[in-house]
Amino acid sequence: MTEKTGLKRLGFVKNLKCNEKGYNCISKLSKLIGREIQLDEIDRFVDSSDFKQEFIDQNGNTTNEATAIGFRFKLPWHTTEEEEIYGHFRKENSAFTGVTWGKKNPTTAIDIRKYGFINSKCWSKLCSMSGKEISEKNIGDFLTSKIEYYNGAGHTKFPSGEPVSKETGKFIKFTTNLSCEGGFIVGWFTKNIRGKYEGISWGLDVDFKAAQKLREQFYVGQMIFDSIDECNDFFVKLEKNIIPEPWEYKKRKEEKYKYPILKAYLQFELDRLFHEQEELRRDYKIVFSENKDKILFNTNLLDKFGHDLIIVGDHIEISNRAYITNLEISPSKKRLRILGFDSSKDPMPPSFFEDINEIIFHGNWEIDQDMKAYEHIIEQRLERFPEKYQKLPADILASKLDNAIDLAKRIAQRNYKFIVPMYYPEIKKIQLLMPIYLEGLYSSIPDFALVLKPDPSENLYTPKTILGLDEVYQDARLIAKPEESWLKAMIKSDD
Repeated sequence: MTEKTGLKRLGFVKNLKCNEKGYNCISKLSKLIGREIQLDEIDRFVDSSDFKQEFIDQNGNTTNEATAIGFRFKLPWHTTEEEEIYGHFRKENSAFTGVTWGKKNPTTAIDIRKYGFINSKCWSKLCSMSGKEISEKNIGDFLTSKIEYYNGAGHTKFPSGEPVSKETGKFIKFTTNLSCEGGFIVGWFTKNIRGKYEGISWGLDVDFKAAQKLREQFYVGQMIFDSIDECNDFFVKLEKNIIPEPWEYKKRKEEKYKYPILKAYLQFELDRLFHEQEELRRDYKIVFSENKDKILFNTNLLDKFGHDLIIVGDHIEISNRAYITNLEISPSKKRLRILGFDSSKDPMPPSFFEDINEIIFHGNWEIDQDMKAYEHIIEQRLERFPEKYQKLPADILASKLDNAIDLAKRIAQRNYKFIVPMYYPEIKKIQLLMPIYLEGLYSSIPDFALVLKPDPSENLYTPKTILGLDEVYQDARLIAKPEESWLKAMIKSDD
């Protein structure tokens, strides 16, 4: 085998080939110098006695090769501004990779936000781990590898050899030159259930591998189960231990879940509790054990003996977001003390509203039946109308909707419970559900529900969208068990 010479003998030169824009490390150096330079010029210098190589540590100080995170070397050429130019190689997986050109100790600017949503808490964790002041503005100074996409198995390529991309990946990972507990800190974004990347999580490679394993588990909001079977077993047990109530739809869209209404209820109750604790700064919504390894919360359900039903579980963090796993129903006071909880700090149930008027329909308020609202409902959500109405002209549908709204208002003036409040988890707000009977007949089953957004400052309701009855019950159930017959039409009886 021919011995490598010149630039290639220093390590793997990953940017020697031109990228899609036609640039490589040679063309970038030529731009810095202000004239075209050839690879053989660089090679002759590297192989000459003038070439001096400095191995550097994470702080940019010289060190030996064994402990180095990279090396640099000074070039004999200068920039167009007469500044010195250094070449830089970084250690990746025990091998040196390069090459980049710049100052002796370059400052690397990087728009880290373009890769995903960043939880602001991540920077304090990185500072604590590294013992340095690091933020979004200077994180580029500490990166030692390019940002790479990983699949769920922790590889940058699939078995077919196809590279993992932003679309097919589950993680975005990068390595830093920051050390912690004898290893280098890595950072990663994790793709959430909505297909968006969020982060940044920090740890060692062993922590990244643990995150990959967690990614394979079954998530229900901020609850984690080993499998869907474990999830179903948990909700079956939960249902048996609470006051009887219907938690099943008559017709299922998805057969794999047990008690889908109860599952959605607990998922969004917990989401609300975290929102109140972290964003609204309300105490005792989420209670942590003394060493923060356990979480305790109030489900806002009553057990079969009429007591508050609470749940405890292990606390873990993913992308700087708290999750709970190994859930345990109704632990005793003694058990909680053993787990490290302060018995004087009982978890509080969620609060969805401050004033009772927020969840009551006000018949004297107007409903803003403007063109944009109707465009969305009739033109963009036509598939949610019963099939027999979908071929009607838009103006005929609008007229039927107008009449149905008037009917609902008249009924609500005589029955304040007829229009039902719901909690919309995406925006963390209360909205109202108005049943719509397009034929103008008050039957037991409406065609769908009209979602109304209240505006107390204007005494006005704005129609936002329409939802099928199988969608709205679980959102209404977050606030209270619905008693209106129209809303229970799709639910199995609890008789």
